[in-house]
Amino acid sequence: MSYRHDAVVKNCPEEGCKSVALERHADYDIGFVEFTDRGNVFDRAQMMTVLEHIQTQARTSDGAAVVVFVHGWKHNASSSDPNLDSFRKMLQQTAIVDMSGKRRLIGVYVGWRGKTLKVPVVENLTYWARKNTALSVGKGGVTELLLRLEHTLLENSENDPNRNVLLSVGHSFGGLILVSALHDVLLDRVLSTKSVGNAFCGKTNQASCATCVKTRPFGHGVILLNPAVEANELLPLKETVAEEQCYAQTQQKLLHVVSSAADIATGLAFRLGQYWGVSIAASELPLRRVYRGKQVVLHEHELDTVTVGNYPPFRSGISERRTPQNEMFCAGASKRSECYIVCKEGGGCFGEQDGKRHIPIGGSEPLHFLYTDADFIKDHNDVFNDTVAGYLAATVLENSYKRLWDQQGSKQAALNDSRPACLNHRGDDFDFAGCFDHYKKMLSIDKAESAI
Repeated sequence: MSYRHDAVVKNCPEEGCKSVALERHADYDIGFVEFTDRGNVFDRAQMMTVLEHIQTQARTSDGAAVVVFVHGWKHNASSSDPNLDSFRKMLQQTAIVDMSGKRRLIGVYVGWRGKTLKVPVVENLTYWARKNTALSVGKGGVTELLLRLEHTLLENSENDPNRNVLLSVGHSFGGLILVSALHDVLLDRVLSTKSVGNAFCGKTNQASCATCVKTRPFGHGVILLNPAVEANELLPLKETVAEEQCYAQTQQKLLHVVSSAADIATGLAFRLGQYWGVSIAASELPLRRVYRGKQVVLHEHELDTVTVGNYPPFRSGISERRTPQNEMFCAGASKRSECYIVCKEGGGCFGEQDGKRHIPIGGSEPLHFLYTDADFIKDHNDVFNDTVAGYLAATVLENSYKRLWDQQGSKQAALNDSRPACLNHRGDDFDFAGCFDHYKKMLSIDKAESAI
C-alpha cells in the first residue's frame, strides 16, 4: 500500500497531512508520487493531483520552480522518513534565500520501497533486491512522470525559457532510478544535435572545430548525488558525447554526477557487492577506444564494479577544500571557499595512470562528473547540506543563463538577466564556481541567523 493514499491537496502542517498527495506550505508545496516494485504508479489519481497542481501554477505569470527528488536505498515516502524531512528543510531553505526567484517552489518526492526491513544490520542484506527494484522502478512509470513534468512546464513557458524550472535529483539508488528512467531520453537528445556554426564555439575550440553543435537538455538539469550506479550504465551516453569535438557555448548541461571520496557506500561497499554479484560470473573484455585522437583502454570488469562518480576515465571536475598544495590550481578563485577545478588533459585531477585512460573532454561538454571531498559531502547520506544546495542553485542558474542566451541570440541579454553574484569579475560571462560558492555561503549564513 502507498503511504500517500489520499489524492487530495491540503494546507499543512495540520492533522491529516501525513497521507495526502500534495501538501501546501507557506513558502513551498510538496507533492508525492509513489511506485510499486514493478515500476507502476501506485495511484494515477495521486500523480494527476500533483501534475494538475503544477500545471495550474505553471500557467500563472509567476511560474513554477519544480524540484524532483528520488530517494535511495533504506528510504520510502513515509511521513517519518529522514530523507523526506531533509527534503522539506531544503525546500524551505531554498524559498527563504529566494533561489527560485518569484516562481512558486514545488517539490516532487518520488517514493518507492527502498526500505523493506527495519532491522538495522539485517536490512543491509536487501542490497541486491533493492538494486534490482530500483532498475524496475526506473524503467516503469518514472519516465512518464518526468516527461509529463517537462512537457507541462515547457508548454506553459510562453516566450520566456526560464518562466518555469525543472530540476531532477536522484540520490544513491534514486540516482539509478533516474538513469534508468532518462538514459534513452538523454541519449536521443545527444544524438539529435543541431549544428550552430563556428561562431558559437568557444575561442579555445575554434582552431579544432569546423562547426559546433548543441542539443536540448532535460529541464534545467539532472543531478545524481553519490549515485549507486555502475559506470557501465552511462558508458553509451559518455561515448556518444565524446564523438563530438565541441559543443556550442550555449550548450546546457544535461547531466551532473556528484560523488564524494568520503562516501564508503559507493566507493567500497558497492564495489564489493558488484564484484560478488556480477563480475565473477560475467565474461568481461578490454574495450580499445580512440577518443579525440587519444587511445584509451577501458575494462568491463571495472565498468561493472566502479560507480560512475568514482570512475576516473569519466571525471571532468574536482571540488575540494583549499590547501597550500592545491593553491596553484585555484588561480582566479581567491575569494572562494571551495577549490573548483575543471579537469584538462595533463591537469591535476588524477595521477599518471588514471590520466592515460581518461576520456578527453570537449568544449562545453553536456556531461559533468564532479569528484568531491568530505568538506563537500561528508558521507553517503550527507546530500542535503548547504554546499550541495549551493551547487543545485548554480546548476539551475547556469542553464537559465544559457537558455536565455540561446533564445535571444544575445549574450548580453543573458548577462543582464543573471544574478550579479553569478558573473565573473569582468561581468562578461557566467562564473559557475563563483555562483556555487555564493549560494553555499548565503545558505550557511541564513541557517546561522535562524539559529540565533
